[in-house]
Amino acid sequence: MFQQLPSLNAIKAFESAARLNSFKDAANELNVTPTAISHQIRTLEDSLKIRLFERKTRAVTLTKEGELLAASANQSLQDLLSTVNQLKGSPRTLTISTTSSFAAMWLVPNLAGFQQQHPDIDIQIRAEESLIDMEHDRRVDMAIRYGEPPKQLETKALIHQPLIQESIGFFATPDYWKKHSKNTSEAVFFCTQWKNSKLPNLGIEETIKSIVEDTQPNIRYFHDENLTAQAALSGQGIAIISQLAVENSIKNGWLTQGTDKMATPITGLHYYLVIPKRVQTNQTAMRFKEWLQSMLAKN
Repeated sequence: MFQQLPSLNAIKAFESAARLNSFKDAANELNVTPTAISHQIRTLEDSLKIRLFERKTRAVTLTKEGELLAASANQSLQDLLSTVNQLKGSPRTLTISTTSSFAAMWLVPNLAGFQQQHPDIDIQIRAEESLIDMEHDRRVDMAIRYGEPPKQLETKALIHQPLIQESIGFFATPDYWKKHSKNTSEAVFFCTQWKNSKLPNLGIEETIKSIVEDTQPNIRYFHDENLTAQAALSGQGIAIISQLAVENSIKNGWLTQGTDKMATPITGLHYYLVIPKRVQTNQTAMRFKEWLQSMLAKN
């Protein structure tokens, strides 16, 4: 019945190269040499008597026939992987992609609770600012992203799960508040200027100016929320930052929230989870999702 089908290794090599647009990257993913990938794809093309890739000096692109086969190969391999995982049990290692600030300031400090509940599950964290192609990059199982969740929460390959809308406040060390709570004109304010220019402006600068009415406020910027918090923790000024990000510092009494005009929080953006449909039957992934939702629901 299936005698005319190419070998599974050839299909795997082709699918990886098609998804990554690179023989070299496919070789790294499959832990073989680029020559082996090229040989598998050439053998596949010869058996089908069609060209699947247009080979250029430094890149490869799919032909129309290649695009058709790539879509079918990707779906078939995902279905096969899902079935194999069900038969042998979910893998015990989970790779999570998230921003550096969320990883350092919330996820890592709270992860011990998950590990106590599930000591047999190994959580690997990839802290990075660039977006991962969750539909095709199988090195990542789930991603925690920041911004506005897509209006369409489910696509053909991805599920977007809203987690929490942040609340932004004014935070500083207790000593700094003693010195500047009554004279904010001399205070230094630290804000995060996100690298992602597509994120909406929350009007934080305008809020600071309305508080410091008599003079131009001294506002300094960082491109990483972790650095914004560290500046406040060192007693240098007031951080305008997510309550979620400084949760651990508040619990330990290192930072406290402002009073009077600085007590009113600013409504911020959302954290949301991106789950490829290929892992929606993975019990390890679902346990992490449930833990994450329950922890953030407490805020």
